[in-house]
Amino acid sequence: MVLVVVGGISVAFILFLLVLSQFSGWVAASGVGGLVVFAGMSAGGFLGFLFSVPRIMTKDNQVAVVAAPADADPLARLAGKGERLLSSNTNLERVSEWLTTMLVGVGLTQIGSLDDRFVDFSAFLKDNMPGSQATTLPAVSPFLLVSGLVAGFIFFYLYTRIYLSPLFQYAEKVLRDPGEALLQVGVPKVREAAARLADIAGGPSLAYTSTASEISIDDSLEVIFSLLYREGGYAEAIDIGNTLAETPAANLARYWYLMAAAYGQKHHELLIAGATTRELRQARNAVLSAARRAVQLNHNYKFRLLELTDPENDDNDLQDFASDKEFQQIVK
Repeated sequence: MVLVVVGGISVAFILFLLVLSQFSGWVAASGVGGLVVFAGMSAGGFLGFLFSVPRIMTKDNQVAVVAAPADADPLARLAGKGERLLSSNTNLERVSEWLTTMLVGVGLTQIGSLDDRFVDFSAFLKDNMPGSQATTLPAVSPFLLVSGLVAGFIFFYLYTRIYLSPLFQYAEKVLRDPGEALLQVGVPKVREAAARLADIAGGPSLAYTSTASEISIDDSLEVIFSLLYREGGYAEAIDIGNTLAETPAANLARYWYLMAAAYGQKHHELLIAGATTRELRQARNAVLSAARRAVQLNHNYKFRLLELTDPENDDNDLQDFASDKEFQQIVK
């Protein structure tokens, strides 16, 4: 909206200067001089934008795939770490780099002839501006042009750095996988679980997480995923998962998928142990809530959740919900 307003004002101002240039005397000189300044500002603004386009830091989005247990269903392995499907288009950055390199190179080779170009510019204005202002304006026109060029460069350079760069950063933030964010809470808990799992089942990913100085959301989800394959591990998985509830993990469908599986295991254990109706209802509500959030974030998880309800599957964390009408409404 701001750009539209600025563009409209600029067009109106140019038309106003063009009208002034059609008169004679100092009015025409003011119009032509204004056009010279505006032309310089436009060129300077373009250069300022090119020189201040932020560089987008890119990295390899490929992630190591950690094998699931040998008896794990292939579907469970689909819940592993995902790759970023969208990346930033760096064409603008490349064009900016090419143009700035070319302009600087060409400019340095032509810098010795700038005085001749200014003389030619003054002569052009003198030949095309009849009247008493035919000597004054041509004499100061190079100064007006350079002043506009410098002013436009400084303004657009600062504008791009101060206002447009944060917008580029915001776009990167939108595209960035929340799983890449560093875990800020529950780090010791995740590291301890990873160390214990690494000793039992091995795995380079868990071993790395157990000793890493920084742990990502994806690393913590990998720990939760591994806990679900240990007997009684659902309790610790739920504990760690609840710690992540206020982190960017809550924006990941995989997080809620794993939480639904963990609460599904808890529900089944409570059912076998003859727990109270209240305890079963709480576990069921947790499963439904997690499943609902997972599907809201990614509809593909409908099929994944539905597969967990098959008692014949190795991964049957949600077998108690095979005939649950409310759950079936979520996944179908």
